[in-house]
Amino acid sequence: MTRNKTKKVAQMGCMFALLIVSAKLVIPLPLYDYISLQIIVVFLLYPLLGEREALVVFLTYLILGLMGLPIFASGGGFAYALKPTFGFLIAYTLLPIVQCEATRLFKCHRKDSIMLVNYLGLLFIHVIGIGYKVWIVSALSMNGAVIWGILSVSTVLDLSTDVLLVSIAGILALKLRAIRQ
Repeated sequence: MTRNKTKKVAQMGCMFALLIVSAKLVIPLPLYDYISLQIIVVFLLYPLLGEREALVVFLTYLILGLMGLPIFASGGGFAYALKPTFGFLIAYTLLPIVQCEATRLFKCHRKDSIMLVNYLGLLFIHVIGIGYKVWIVSALSMNGAVIWGILSVSTVLDLSTDVLLVSIAGILALKLRAIRQ
């Protein structure tokens, strides 16, 4: 029993470290946006750790980042909550719950169903993330053209890149699960 607990804590620590490192691997985009490779790690948390452990890992990451540790893509601290991309971090935190519920709802226990759960999770992330982005940008600027620019440019770039990265995460999750068993 203790050995399994130690193994799970070590896995959680490794995933936490990967979250931090992958957050720093970014490609800047116009209009206050960027593409982060962190989404790959985010989509590995639930399949590799499970709902509760994945939630603990990301909640720890979010809390430490808000406390001021520069572990987010472009820093840290409470003011980070005012950045347009913070909504994605909120959605990432809730993602293990969404993935678990989608797995239960659609009875996705086959290996190939991980992609369905991932794409549903990606849709959830983008609804929350883009909604938050629009809310923050509209609060900071009443210019409708700015909001439309953000939605038209960054959403298309974000979503198309994220579909690719989430597909990679799904393939990695399947390979890592096979190795683990």
